[in-house]
Amino acid sequence: MIDLAVIEQLKNDIGDDTAVELLKFFVDESKKTMAIILNSNERDEIEINAHSLKSSCYSFGAIALGDTCKYIEELIKTKHSKKDLHNLLEIVEVQSKQTFNEMAFIIASNQDCSQS
Repeated sequence: MIDLAVIEQLKNDIGDDTAVELLKFFVDESKKTMAIILNSNERDEIEINAHSLKSSCYSFGAIALGDTCKYIEELIKTKHSKKDLHNLLEIVEVQSKQTFNEMAFIIASNQDCSQS
């Protein structure tokens, strides 16, 4: 679910420790954004937060989650059924959990390496 090349490029650009701190921030803030997306009944609020999360996901290599956020954003801009949106929200919930778990593993692995 994570494009590791993006993570490696980030580490090369700003250093391992700073990259780990940014990844932690990404996960923490993304979890908050996901909570808004999943708990909101307002289409505009879901769309804005899906757009925001999409951009962050692409920046940090969470491509699949970013793509699903893009689909949510696009769906809301078109005529759709509640079921269509509900289905995408179920998918994004599962993907976000998987993505955040993978990010946690990447963060822990990099912290272990920097402490050695």
